[in-house]
Amino acid sequence: MEAEFDQNRLVLVSNGEPYKHVFEDGNLKLEKMAGGLTTGLDPMMQEDDGLWIAWGRGEADFEAVDQNNKLRVPDQNGYTLKRIELSEEEKSGFYYGFSNEIMWPISHTFISKANYKKDYWQSYQQVNQKYAESVLEELEDDDLVWIHDYHLTLVPGILKEEKPELKTSLFWHIPWPAWEAFRTIPWRREILEGMLAADFLGFHTDLFVYNFLNCAEKIGAEVDFSERVVYYQGTKTKVESVPLGIDYQKFDQLSHDEGYLARAKEVKDHYETEKLIFAVDRLDYTKGIEERLEGIDRFFEKYPEYQGRVTFVQRVAPSRTGIEEYQKMKERIEKKVAEINGKYQKDQWQPVKYFYGSVPQNELLPYYKAADLGLITASIDGMNLVAKEYLAVQDSGVLLLSEFAGAAEYLDSALKVNPYNTEELADRIYEGLEMPESEKKERLKQAQADLKEYDINWWRNYFLEKWLDSYE
Repeated sequence: MEAEFDQNRLVLVSNGEPYKHVFEDGNLKLEKMAGGLTTGLDPMMQEDDGLWIAWGRGEADFEAVDQNNKLRVPDQNGYTLKRIELSEEEKSGFYYGFSNEIMWPISHTFISKANYKKDYWQSYQQVNQKYAESVLEELEDDDLVWIHDYHLTLVPGILKEEKPELKTSLFWHIPWPAWEAFRTIPWRREILEGMLAADFLGFHTDLFVYNFLNCAEKIGAEVDFSERVVYYQGTKTKVESVPLGIDYQKFDQLSHDEGYLARAKEVKDHYETEKLIFAVDRLDYTKGIEERLEGIDRFFEKYPEYQGRVTFVQRVAPSRTGIEEYQKMKERIEKKVAEINGKYQKDQWQPVKYFYGSVPQNELLPYYKAADLGLITASIDGMNLVAKEYLAVQDSGVLLLSEFAGAAEYLDSALKVNPYNTEELADRIYEGLEMPESEKKERLKQAQADLKEYDINWWRNYFLEKWLDSYE
């Protein structure tokens, strides 16, 4: 793979950018963005001098670029970042509208939450066209174009129309739904046709691959399910499951860092509790926060011996704050937290500690180590890297994981749970807290070996290898 890849330049195309610019004391400051995409791809891009094209949304992004909206990141020895500027109208229609009110709920099978406004579709088409034109302006011979996620499904089709020989791929970072959900999108055919113009498609799990292949067949494509190949209108698309990993080395080093261990102990001591349960989520209906709180309520009711001995810490990061439904969800969560605390608290002990607000990752990380039980009970999730990060820093903790998270397909060592089953959730929490130390160690040993082998670098290299193999 490496030998062939050395002859090509990699062009990454994504919604989120790897670096943003902000003003600090009147000066421009470059900030590296958090997230798996930047972690996995930024080092390779620096090494190979690639081109990354993304929406620039930092407050000072367009103060730092040249006349072509380009700059070198993280410095002159790095690679080229080209920023795409979106108007307020485009942000509203393309991002908040089509991407987050249609693609997001449908991909997560929340059909009733979708808002099929025609204006959203028109904006989505326009912005995908803008992205594609931005790519076409930069193309060199033998470029490999790697597109990311549900915001940019039409880009492969537009590129292939202009450059039929161009080598393109797309990685899908969220779930791919069953046909019964996907078919509700009025523009389902156009989305699938755009994606099937790519030579290679990657999803997190085998289930998502199967769902996609089935959707392709429903619009008349010829599908070879055993080989995972789709033939459609003269094109051939290879489809693979390539589960996203974490920067295992970073988290493993962190778990042995004295300063980190001291901060984790401070967190544990702060709550003055025998056992600590921890969850962190963006505010979103896919994260199962309300169902989780029902499970916590039932746990304290069913296992009263743990009242006063266990504290549940729930951190929620703001998300889509302008959408009314999210505001109402926040109100329901806070009401439920107050209800649980009112029912069970005693003396100085409060069963649920709830925090709403953005927290830097370095402040969150000590909680991963301090928690005796990590509670990741999403209603549905493409992968969920927090589950993997929690396990990577642990030496005796237990992960309680929703069977509907993509990570559940790969983390056999976790305790699996149906988050909609309140009784089971309560029982699983009890099981996790009561688990013998020897069993915890054995589960963690297995999990960490897998996390080390299938890390973020494996994901990147495996994707590129399978993509290039698809041309043979």
